[in-house]
Amino acid sequence: MSQISQKMLAPQQVQAFYHDDFVDSQTRDFLELVPSIVPDAARLVDIGGGCGFFAGQVKAQTGLKVRVLDLDTDSIKACRDRGIDAELGDAVNPTFHGDEDIVSFNLILHHLVGSSEFASRALQEAALRPWRKRVKALFINEYIYDSYAGNSSGWLIYTISSSKRLSTIAGLVARFVPSLQANTFGIGVRFRSHAEWTTLFEKLGYRVAAYHRGPEETVSLARRMLLIKSCRRDSFVLVSE
Repeated sequence: MSQISQKMLAPQQVQAFYHDDFVDSQTRDFLELVPSIVPDAARLVDIGGGCGFFAGQVKAQTGLKVRVLDLDTDSIKACRDRGIDAELGDAVNPTFHGDEDIVSFNLILHHLVGSSEFASRALQEAALRPWRKRVKALFINEYIYDSYAGNSSGWLIYTISSSKRLSTIAGLVARFVPSLQANTFGIGVRFRSHAEWTTLFEKLGYRVAAYHRGPEETVSLARRMLLIKSCRRDSFVLVSE
């Protein structure tokens, strides 16, 4: 993966994710799906786990040992201040301790973007591939953007948000249409449809062992111009084939 460069958010953009908005639903899905697949798990590693909100809730409700892996030093400090084991680490080049049972990716994969669609897909695959047959299961909570036309919505959003010129234009429009605002302008974000994600998982040798379809989010008229048919957060439990 050293040949493919990941585009990184600026520190002020990362700070926009210092919140626990989705942790309750992510934890509910985890508790609903994972124990039936991995009843004897001892350690969860949360990749890109930020300030440890999800890991902390799972630890409190299950007794699992947890560890957060993240590139943001402020997030690591926040975890440690809360008594959560955390270390600096890259999602596409993770460190292994040998005690990992479950690995989670909560709304992280769509932020792994490069300078092209090929690079972005390669980065997303690189984050998932190393854990195959190394852990008992992967828990993934990810945005789903299903489209009225094939899988075009995620591609359109990536094309606009990864281009500095198009992002500047989109930012100006978003001043008058707030639903189009994004804190990833100029860097990019690569959402995918349900079919795209499951195809990617299967290509890497994973099977979807459990699944929860999230509630539909409101798609404004302006966002429907991006051909978005459905926007939601789905959860998957993957096991190695």
